Formats: sequence, C-alpha cells, structure tokens
Amino acid sequence: MNKCKHITDKFIELVKFRELIGDIEMNGRVIVSEDEFQLEELKQKIITPSDRAVVVFNEVVREHYKGERIKNIELQRYEGITLQELERVRDEAINNFEVNDIIIHHRYGEFQVGENLVGIVVSANKRKEAFDACRYCIDRMKEIVPLWNKRTTVSEDENSAERHE
Repeated sequence: MNKCKHITDKFIELVKFRELIGDIEMNGRVIVSEDEFQLEELKQKIITPSDRAVVVFNEVVREHYKGERIKNIELQRYEGITLQELERVRDEAINNFEVNDIIIHHRYGEFQVGENLVGIVVSANKRKEAFDACRYCIDRMKEIVPLWNKRTTVSEDENSAERHE
C-alpha cells in the first residue's frame, strides 16, 4: 500500500472517530469538552468504599449578570492549554490537600441559562480537606485557566468578551 494512502486512510479514520465522540480533550481525571456531563457519573468515577467525604461543585449559567438578563453565553477555550492548566489545578490540589481523588469536567461552547459549565468532584477521608480542595480548584481555575466568555443579554444591546469568572 502506498504510504501516502495509508496516512490519508488513518487521518480519515481519526476524523470519523472525532465526529463520533465530539471534540474532547481528556487526560484521566480532567475533561474539557462541549458535551454535557452528569454529576452522578463523575462521582462514580472516583468514589471508593474507603471515602468518607465527597464534595461536588456544579457551576451553571446564571440568569443575570451585572443587572442584565442573560440570553446565552459562549465559552471559548485555548485548545490544549486549557486542559494543561486544569491538570495543573488538579495536581496542585492533590498535592496540597489530603484527598483521595479529584475529577474536573469543564465545558466550552454555547450555553443557555441553567446549563452545566463546570463539574468538580473531590473524594477524601476528611470533610474539611474535601471542601478545602474543591474550593481551591474553583478559585485557582479562575486565576490561571485560559477561558473566555461572551455573554449575550436578552436585550441583545450588549455583547461582552472577558475572562471567565
């Protein structure tokens, strides 16, 4: 078989596979995707019988922002770097708190009010450590993860692009 044809065939297979699974960046316990997630599924990926505490955080699109009613939000990522920085956040939390595991799922794309944006699940033997690690992830994500959002208000008079908070 011609080497170019073989490479072309493999590329076509990859494209079909990406169409099937969507545009997902994933590395173990950190997921960046357009796809909806279920918190229960995230919990089941990390909970073990030895865990005493499981803290779950779910960020959703809010209805109002700075006095304006939100129609939708578009969240954009920096491909590759967003995943890398979320992994860094997770690693820092694992190293700084006595936790058993952490999973983070961050979405990007266009969303309506009430839709999931971020899911974080932390498992630990101690409640305080689980809460503290989860809070650390939330705060640290705001500091270092490159995500931008564009909010469209109901009045459609205002579109703003700024760093995701």
